[in-house]
Amino acid sequence: MSKLWTDGKPYPEISGKWLIISVAIILAVLCLFLVYGKVHAQTPSPAYLWKGLLAEASSEGYNGMYAVACVVRNRLNSGMNTGLTGLKRRDLDEFVRREGRKAEYLAKDIIRKVFEENGIDTTRGATHYENIETFGLPKWARSMVRTVKIGNHTFFKKR
Repeated sequence: MSKLWTDGKPYPEISGKWLIISVAIILAVLCLFLVYGKVHAQTPSPAYLWKGLLAEASSEGYNGMYAVACVVRNRLNSGMNTGLTGLKRRDLDEFVRREGRKAEYLAKDIIRKVFEENGIDTTRGATHYENIETFGLPKWARSMVRTVKIGNHTFFKKR
């Protein structure tokens, strides 16, 4: 007995070979999307990371900016986002311009050292940081281990 569409016509017959090919194509496209999308979602271009570094830690000098870059790398390696909320600033481009060329070159150099040269992790594996003297200890930090303090930032990682 043949199945019928709502208009009373029978379904077209699909051979087992075409069904297998169709499913294989769908699965291949899905796998490519998942793998390709995940890799590119977790590996942001240094072309914009340096701006986030300036927005987050320009007042911390070289060591503080380097440490924040290490946290970004640790977060990305753990499957997390960058955590650079400074990238969401409405005035980011204006802020970066005001910081000047010297700060831009410094931030780009730090990103290169941390990401391309796989520089030493000065944060001891931290995935979070906060200026707890100014802003207090955030709730998320209560369940974490403090790893190091560099400049005004205290660095944390999961237990």
